[in-house]
Amino acid sequence: MPLSVITSILGLVELPLSPRITLSKIRLGEGLEGFQLTTKVETMLGQRFSEVWIVGEPGEDVVEALKKIVRDRMFRGVKRLKLVFYLSGPRDLNYLNLLRPVLLENVSMSIVVEERPIKNLLDDARLVKDEVDVVMGSMVPIEFMRMVELSGDKFKVVRAHGR
Repeated sequence: MPLSVITSILGLVELPLSPRITLSKIRLGEGLEGFQLTTKVETMLGQRFSEVWIVGEPGEDVVEALKKIVRDRMFRGVKRLKLVFYLSGPRDLNYLNLLRPVLLENVSMSIVVEERPIKNLLDDARLVKDEVDVVMGSMVPIEFMRMVELSGDKFKVVRAHGR
């Protein structure tokens, strides 16, 4: 789904890219010189984010947990938050309607929302280096729950479905 459609659904504004252009003088050969134009586009996604994974199908209890996380992170001075939704139904945009109140309460943070298929969850979990907060909705794979239990400090369960 195009970013413009998602931002329109959520009532958000797309952020522009930050281009950096460098013009350098280079030597092409004996007695030959030229110029090299280098461009680099920096995006918000290239920056470091504090991550929260929402695993399974979200409900109203997950929305309240996310509101609390956003408030806590804001008070701790976190500027960038990445919400990663691991969903079993790809292209089901109902979670965006649930997410709207969370985003509307935010006044100072950059929040990125990413949707990933739940089948990628275990592979992604093996690659985690920093602590990730996990909010569990309904229908969480049992293998992931075992991985969370054995992970030590890697995963911090903030809210589990029904608790």
